[in-house]
Amino acid sequence: MKYLLIHLFLSPCLAHAASKLYTGFNYGSFWGTEANPKKKSDFLDGFNLARNLTTNTPFDTARLFTCVQSGTKNDPTEAFDAAVESKTNLFLGFWISPAQKGGSPSINNEMVALEKGFQKHGQALSDLIIGLSVGNEDVYRAEASGEIGLTAPIVGSTIAQVKKNIAASSFSRYMASKPIGHVDTVKYAVVDNADFIGITVYPYWNKDSIDAAFTSFQGSVAEAEKRAGGRPIWIAEMGWPTADSTQHGAAVAGVGQLQRFWKEVGCWVFSRYTTFWFELVKDSTPEQKADWGFVDGKTRAAKIKDLSCGGAPKPSSGKDKPVSGTLPPLSSTSHAVSPAPSTVAPTPSTILTSISPSPSLASPPGQSPPHATLTSTTTLTPIAIISPSPPYGPSPETHSSVRFITLEATVVITTTPTVGVTTKPTPTPVKPVHAVTLTVVENSYVTIGAQTVTAYS
Repeated sequence: MKYLLIHLFLSPCLAHAASKLYTGFNYGSFWGTEANPKKKSDFLDGFNLARNLTTNTPFDTARLFTCVQSGTKNDPTEAFDAAVESKTNLFLGFWISPAQKGGSPSINNEMVALEKGFQKHGQALSDLIIGLSVGNEDVYRAEASGEIGLTAPIVGSTIAQVKKNIAASSFSRYMASKPIGHVDTVKYAVVDNADFIGITVYPYWNKDSIDAAFTSFQGSVAEAEKRAGGRPIWIAEMGWPTADSTQHGAAVAGVGQLQRFWKEVGCWVFSRYTTFWFELVKDSTPEQKADWGFVDGKTRAAKIKDLSCGGAPKPSSGKDKPVSGTLPPLSSTSHAVSPAPSTVAPTPSTILTSISPSPSLASPPGQSPPHATLTSTTTLTPIAIISPSPPYGPSPETHSSVRFITLEATVVITTTPTVGVTTKPTPTPVKPVHAVTLTVVENSYVTIGAQTVTAYS
């Protein structure tokens, strides 16, 4: 019996922590201004509208920027009520930037609002929560745009404080094992104490043409992956506007551009990362001149005609999606203006082996073909060995679970019959060359705790 060892070295771009991927839209807490807050009916309408889009990937998750109902001090957002009723998953947000420059992070009212939400809904709300972002683009505002925000060290310490406060709260059991991280532009997204790295990626704000959008987007994600230290990347915001009163370099707003961005970039992202599109229906602040709404507010129909992704079948669960592909080593930064996982046991990939006659395989010039005596059918038993690559270093127990992807490979072993092993070809007629073809069929992915992964066969 001969054994073929296949070592799968996976780059960080293929390692994601969650066993499920989630897809949805960003939802602001008010319509244009805080004087016009969204109510339960508004959230419910949006959640159902998103869920009913004819997409291959169900948009059944909502990203919120705050847990506080707009217009109140610390009442829970009515999005909680709408989510529980519609069974919409939630990516929660704490708005932590202070009211004035130089102020301290604000988390008390967010904590109270979340506590009230759990007091009302309990486990029903907990079951829908996929994670919590402490802040949104705070570092970008503080360090790049000159607006009110927070520095990276302060955001990192605030995340640690939020984790500590939640652990000591009356609702700690409802938030147990929920990842807590931060969302920011790619350049500023990596902060301390974050369980995931949430990024906002906009080739449009980067002044890239729609022709360059895919490369720009991939480059931004690759840059985030490189600096994330093995932590999963969540695409917290992405999109393309259909109208804008201002020209941004080579970027042009339009329905045609949105269609291309959806097909070329969106469809690439949906099967790889937890993703949130900005936005379902235009609800951003007045100073945001561009219209990022994916759905027309009047017709309630998607602005683009083709929402499919290459004819891919709909996932059976709507959550589990295979991941494939790597990212090029490009880099770019982008920014946006926005309003205020269980693991499964590892299973080897499907292996198909066969021995069959094949056409003569030419040898490289100046190189003699190998010689062997073929006497019987040879069976190859592959043993798949997974070796986690960096950044899983000295302390893997501190990292989240990592998803390993099955790959495709073909190994061809050619044999030429001879009259015994010899260094010279025999004068006897040579029979057709036989080939042994091993095909590793990509059929699944597995999620393994980083602290326990060694090998499987």
